[in-house]
Amino acid sequence: MLRGPDPKIRRGGLSLLEMMAATAIMATITASVVVVMRTSYAIWNAQEADIDILENGYGVLRHFVTQMRQATSITAVTASNNTLGSLSFTTYAGATKTWTRNSSNDVYFNNGTSNQLLAKNINSLTFTAYKADGVTATTTVSDIQVVVCQVQITLPRGAGVTRTLSTRAWVRSW
Repeated sequence: MLRGPDPKIRRGGLSLLEMMAATAIMATITASVVVVMRTSYAIWNAQEADIDILENGYGVLRHFVTQMRQATSITAVTASNNTLGSLSFTTYAGATKTWTRNSSNDVYFNNGTSNQLLAKNINSLTFTAYKADGVTATTTVSDIQVVVCQVQITLPRGAGVTRTLSTRAWVRSW
């Protein structure tokens, strides 16, 4: 004779309802992780773009200071309110070197033989020249002893935050 299941013995395993509930919970957790990862990746990319543009600005300033250490005199400088700034100087070897910014927001450096792209995405490049006291502004090239280089950039994230970076360099002519 066949007997039915013994009520004292509990069967192992999961019911269909338990499996569906576990699958729904796992799907919710997976979807949440995907959303967080995509958001984090987008923020990472935005931050990287800001850092690239910021480094362009700092790169122009570092290049300016390095090259101005070799300058013996300034040969031409634009007015301090000209955002398409240009500065020319001569070195001990007699070479004339120039920084310029074009209307495409690119900064070029002419090393005496050719133009080289120095940085992109520079909104404004201005040069302000001063006499030896470092306070009196001048555009007379024979009186220039100090030059302030100012770079303005716009960071693409957020509402287009604008940063102004500047540095000062002395001319070694005295």
